[in-house]
Amino acid sequence: MELICPTCEKPFNYKGGKVHFERNKNHFCSRKCQNIVHGKSRRKFRGTDIDMYIQYTMYLGAKKRAKKNGIHFTIELDDVPEIPIVCPILGIPIKKEVKSKTHGPKDNSPSLDRIINELGYVKGNIRIISNRVNRIKSNSTPEEIYLLHKDNQNKGLI
Repeated sequence: MELICPTCEKPFNYKGGKVHFERNKNHFCSRKCQNIVHGKSRRKFRGTDIDMYIQYTMYLGAKKRAKKNGIHFTIELDDVPEIPIVCPILGIPIKKEVKSKTHGPKDNSPSLDRIINELGYVKGNIRIISNRVNRIKSNSTPEEIYLLHKDNQNKGLI
């Protein structure tokens, strides 16, 4: 059966069988194309500069999310800012560690943030903040943050 590779968009002859065909959504013409989609191409940065590896990983993740969710994406790898030493919002130190497969990102892991969500991933609209702040931004409305701030003021915590 002839299919189109989702990565390079070239036609190829699929020989995997019906069970494998029905189990997977995407079928690739080569391991190279498959590795690009699944992020294994980031191996080229391993063992070199950890900052570059983390920036490349964040770039690939953003690109994948943008495609999946229909978010505008025009940035290049060079547009991803340097990883700051501390989170510009919380002031906590940002740890530059490569996450393991058994544990997800930590609160102080670097995270690529869209400053104005509606604009998407465009130059000038991205920054690196802590994962904790990005989760708070993604899960909370401005009203909820205001109510939490107001409650903390009433309790004398602020």
